[in-house]
Amino acid sequence: MKLSDELKRVTLENEELRREVQRLRDELSEGQIILENTIAHSEAIDEQLSDRTAEVEKQKRKSDDLLLNILPAETAEELKRWGVSPARSYESVTVMFTDFHGFTKISERLSPQRLVSELDLCFRAFDDITSRYQIEKIKTIGDAYLCVGGLPKTNQTHPRDVVSAALEMQKYMAVLAAEKKKHGDEFFEMRVGIHTGPLVAGIVGVRKFAYDIWGDTVNTAARLESSGEVGKVNISGATFELVRHHFQCTHRGQIAAKNKGEIAMYFVESEGGGRPSGGRRRK
Repeated sequence: MKLSDELKRVTLENEELRREVQRLRDELSEGQIILENTIAHSEAIDEQLSDRTAEVEKQKRKSDDLLLNILPAETAEELKRWGVSPARSYESVTVMFTDFHGFTKISERLSPQRLVSELDLCFRAFDDITSRYQIEKIKTIGDAYLCVGGLPKTNQTHPRDVVSAALEMQKYMAVLAAEKKKHGDEFFEMRVGIHTGPLVAGIVGVRKFAYDIWGDTVNTAARLESSGEVGKVNISGATFELVRHHFQCTHRGQIAAKNKGEIAMYFVESEGGGRPSGGRRRK
């Protein structure tokens, strides 16, 4: 083979090799572009998923907060986990009922907006007080406020907790009334009734969940409230026996209560134990 032919052959091989290298470079470049695009796409998807996850978590927190505004924490957790929360019996809890004396007459002299604003002012203060004493707010019924100590987490201090909260609520109402009087505004005066005993608590319905309580203890607390006096905390004999060493009370005697017969009642005067002072019988 001539040298010129050998050179031609080598030249052709080199040319083919250069073309193959170029082809591989082109493929590598395309692969690099595809890889970069894939990474960018993946990062965009991750960011989008992260945003969606954050939004889902935000909405979940809102949902949880709303549920906790309606139900006790333990009940809400059961409902989220199992879809149901069975009613429970409690051997001893302390129920408080409050309402505003003369509410109907006052409401006739106020605009609906002003009336709701006044109720909201008082009930917000009550919510703060009961929360500090770890008392479970059940509901408001018009101008009435219903709460209970000793559930859903049971404890031994619920009678004292509820009575202390009631005294603080009456003190708040007295201070608020004094301020209203200075400006010639309408003001509420409140009665409070408290009774200790057994009851059943749980959720009713499947829409607009309502955590509620049932039993004679609830009815008796309501009678204690209606048999009380403005500015006073009226407790039953059952509650008195559990708090007598922590509060100064006045024995009122056996007071007739609607559909309940006569009930031993006491006015709680202040913190500090002692013998109850003699009471009076009211017809």
